[in-house]
Amino acid sequence: MDDMKRGRLAIPDFQRSFVWDPADTQKLLVSIIARYPAGTLLFWEQKTPQIRRRPFEGFDTELKESAALVLDGQQRLTSIFQALTGTGQQRFFVDLALLGSLDSNTPGLLDASRLDDVIVYRDLNARSLRRRPPATKAEEIKQELFPLSLIGSELIEEWLDVMEEALEGEDWKARRNQARQLVRRYLQPIGNYRFPVVELPEATPLDAVCRIFETINRTGVKLSVFELLAARFWPAGVDLRRDWERVQQKHPILGAFDVDAYYLLQAVSLRATAEKSKGGKASAQRSDVLELTPAGFERYWDEVAQGAARALTFLRDECGVLSPKWLPYSMILVPLAGVWHEVESKRSIENGSALKKIRRFFWCSIFSRNYDQGGNSQAGKDFTDLTSWLNDGKDIPEAVEGFIFAGEVLDTARTNLQALYKGIMALMLSGGARDFHTGSNLTPGKILEESVDAHHIFPKKYLEEVGDPGNSELILNRALIDKRTNQSIGKRAPSEYLATMESTLGEEEVRGILKSHLLPAEQKSPMRHDNYGAFLLSRKELVVKAIESVTSA
Repeated sequence: MDDMKRGRLAIPDFQRSFVWDPADTQKLLVSIIARYPAGTLLFWEQKTPQIRRRPFEGFDTELKESAALVLDGQQRLTSIFQALTGTGQQRFFVDLALLGSLDSNTPGLLDASRLDDVIVYRDLNARSLRRRPPATKAEEIKQELFPLSLIGSELIEEWLDVMEEALEGEDWKARRNQARQLVRRYLQPIGNYRFPVVELPEATPLDAVCRIFETINRTGVKLSVFELLAARFWPAGVDLRRDWERVQQKHPILGAFDVDAYYLLQAVSLRATAEKSKGGKASAQRSDVLELTPAGFERYWDEVAQGAARALTFLRDECGVLSPKWLPYSMILVPLAGVWHEVESKRSIENGSALKKIRRFFWCSIFSRNYDQGGNSQAGKDFTDLTSWLNDGKDIPEAVEGFIFAGEVLDTARTNLQALYKGIMALMLSGGARDFHTGSNLTPGKILEESVDAHHIFPKKYLEEVGDPGNSELILNRALIDKRTNQSIGKRAPSEYLATMESTLGEEEVRGILKSHLLPAEQKSPMRHDNYGAFLLSRKELVVKAIESVTSA
């Protein structure tokens, strides 16, 4: 971290920007607290710069000439730095109450599978106070949220001393002593966590460096729950790998969407734990997945695999998730795969009602960002509530009940808020988004064949040239545009490239294309007059209306 601040570590310019969302950082911090290996860092030694480089995200640091280049580890290092220094848009905390309850069972030996909810984060720009960081140390203490930004600083004791004031009238001394023990036992050692580092010599040819970089960003081997269960099931005559290959062949959409077998195992766990508890509790936690028996696996596996395939087909055909890239949360497949047998058990009219509920649940979950953290716990709760709701019970999933979308979040939402970003793109596709080049509806085939992706509406270089201070990376400044059209847009003003489109397709056709992407289409619109600020306001209104439409009863 010191080398990052002082310009002794840099990023090759061909590296992508920092793209991890807060949930990725949360998972990494869990691994670090559990003292699990979190991968190797790969550096390239430099005595003098050989290629273009840049500082880490968020730094305005003058780089040393001899700054080593990070070929593998940028996302991890940046996310750790932000979490442990309190920079970026999120603040990370440890839930001391939960950590204390885990520690009380086995002091000094935490079950890492239960740590997922110990790390929490709060967004500085969140509309809801509940999702924002506590405003003061006293508020942090009352909520029992210890800021990870204190790790390695001299301010930990100062934070603990505030307990006397914050917990007036309570047994603050005992609670302070417990907090101090937890911090010393589990949190302060974070500062001494070590990554293995491989350093390529400066003489390594650039071609070799590029090949190494491409390889490490394309492959990876890890010992997964799937592999552990495969080894455990084998003596009982259950070949998990064969069964996984079999359901992928039977349901090709699982392979097309690159579904992780672990999600299906989690859905099996939901069914098995719900059955065991007579519907009282369903769990997708790692520890419960690891406790699956061969008999429990065989009982639910095929039904769950079919449920995942049917759910994906529904999301593709009805919710605009035309390709894996635009699935906002892979984790949402877990409760859907687990509960889909309830959908298919309904008769004709009831089946339509059930699918309507599933559709509303999907959109409400996406736009409330309910799976941003605590996904395993959320999947268990949603499975239970969906099962009840689909059978006309009173338990409505929390994402659906009382859903309200705060449009203000779009004012600052960038593409690193992956679920929101993908959800809005899927929303446009579900409404019949049309190809900018031909005007025909976008389909999975067209998206693949014509390299359709989310590109800038107001080009970044155009905004830079006209000196517009607006953030070009906002989600509101993105639309699904084919590669050929995007290349023709280049750095041209919207008014200019729209005029070119109209000369080929006609004004009415272009208006229809713009409307299909939730873009202001009228002749007096700010997009046609190159007014970026007014365009953002206008598009926000269109997007919010579309969100309200799909999330309402």
